[in-house]
Amino acid sequence: MRKLVKLLFILFAPLLCMGQSYFDEQSFSHETSNELKGNAILLNSEKNRTAKNSGMNLLSFSVQPLTTEFSDEVMVLEIERIELEENNCIIQFNAPSYCGYSFLAEIQILDDTLNLIYQGYGSYTLGHCRYLFQYEVQKEHTESMLNLKYIMINGNLSTKKELSKKFVN
Repeated sequence: MRKLVKLLFILFAPLLCMGQSYFDEQSFSHETSNELKGNAILLNSEKNRTAKNSGMNLLSFSVQPLTTEFSDEVMVLEIERIELEENNCIIQFNAPSYCGYSFLAEIQILDDTLNLIYQGYGSYTLGHCRYLFQYEVQKEHTESMLNLKYIMINGNLSTKKELSKKFVN
C-alpha cells in the first residue's frame, strides 16, 4: 500500500506543480494589463459616462510641462484659452503639480457648468512644476438640451469662468 501511495505521489506531483505555476502566470499577466502609464482619459468612469449620456464627450486630453520651479509656493489655477466652435470646445489651462507626474482626465456636468477634472499620479519628486492642460470636448446629438454657461477646474469655484456664448443651445 505504501508503494502504491509513493508511486501515485511521484506520478501526480509534477502535475500539481505545473498546475500551480500555470495559475500564477495567468493571474500575473492579468494584473499587468491594467497598469497605468502616462496621461490618459478615464473613459469608463462614472463621471465621463454620465457626461456622455448628457450629450458631452471628452475627445482628447493632453498635458505639456511648462516650467520647473523647485519651490513650495502656492500656484494658482487659471484658464488661459477657450475656443468654441459649433459642436467642439477646446479649453487650455495652466496648473501646478509635482514634477514628473502623469495625469488622468474626466469631465462632469454640474447644472450649467462643465467641470474639468484631472488627477496626478506617479512618483513624488521635489518641487512643483507648471503644466499646460488641454481638453477637447464635443457636443453629441441628444434629445436633452444642456445650457452650459461656465467652465471650472476640479470643482474649484474660484476657477469658474463664464463662456462668451452658450456652448450648447
